[in-house]
Amino acid sequence: MEKLKQKKKKVSYSYEIPYDLLLDIFSRVPAKSIARFSCLSKSWRSKLGLPYFTELFLTKSLARPRLLFAIKDNEDLFFFSSPQPQNPVDKSSLVATRYRMNFPKYLPSRVCPPHSGLVFLHSRGRKERVICNPVTGESITLPKVYARGVKRCFLGYDPINKQFKVLCTTRSRYEGRSETYWVLTLETGKLIWRRTMECIPHTDGYGEICINGVLYYKAHIDGSSCVIVCFDFSSEKFSFIKLHGKMLHGTLINYKEDAGKRKWCKRISVLLSLHDKLGINLDKVGMTGAGEIVFVPPYRKPDLFYIVYYNIERKTFARVNIDIHGSEELKDRTFVVTTFLDYVENMKFL
Repeated sequence: MEKLKQKKKKVSYSYEIPYDLLLDIFSRVPAKSIARFSCLSKSWRSKLGLPYFTELFLTKSLARPRLLFAIKDNEDLFFFSSPQPQNPVDKSSLVATRYRMNFPKYLPSRVCPPHSGLVFLHSRGRKERVICNPVTGESITLPKVYARGVKRCFLGYDPINKQFKVLCTTRSRYEGRSETYWVLTLETGKLIWRRTMECIPHTDGYGEICINGVLYYKAHIDGSSCVIVCFDFSSEKFSFIKLHGKMLHGTLINYKEDAGKRKWCKRISVLLSLHDKLGINLDKVGMTGAGEIVFVPPYRKPDLFYIVYYNIERKTFARVNIDIHGSEELKDRTFVVTTFLDYVENMKFL
């Protein structure tokens, strides 16, 4: 009887979650939550900054592309993001939330298209160039290129070696010599510019787009011939695609074609006047991975901000309102915003 009266000892079991399973769980958590977890301790930051987890999270993010909004207001720059609808519905709404960023004192004015989650900021008039990650809130200032004059810089991603690289074209210090080309790799630990192969001299590039690790931009050779300059971030080699005269003023987009084949595809699409259809002139942003052209109004306010999707297959329009949250500084102001499509969140720490 005494044994029956004795209290049973409580047995507790403690199971440790396998490390691989833990990282897989975290790869499905929203990026903002991961950024907060990384601030708990050095140990957490170290684990969540491992190349394996960064690559895993990036792979998951590719399946859920987002919209990225860079809003410039006087001397301030804000980043907002929202889910990108795969089948946009007319008169629907999306909520854009703010990324908290830490920028250097001097902030370059031009915001370039993001690549695998990172954004490149620079200006033509000054030499400051900044790479930032809106998700982690971090930014780094690149070292200066000591040359006669910097023409253009481009950020890209090398998918083979899994490295972020910056291509910079400069004028030679010595008279009679052509331009020089420099490459900087972020993952080397120490940011150093190094000379790369020579290239046929051409004018400043414009209208750039990066597809599968290859940078494309339009330029002129000998002041007349218009070409598309191709730079492979993996091999770090240049090549050219000749443009027909009618393509001079076109916009480079990624539209369901194999860029490696370098074969022109003739496609005719009659686009109705947006002014007649929607009652306002719109600016073209680009094309989504689903093959829809996206437009935005030229002036925006927090309470009147929207984007328009045009499906070239069905020839239909869909207006989607953007509800910007966390924009107290922008209240009752008309601001300048640059919209980027197919943005993928990256947990890479800079």
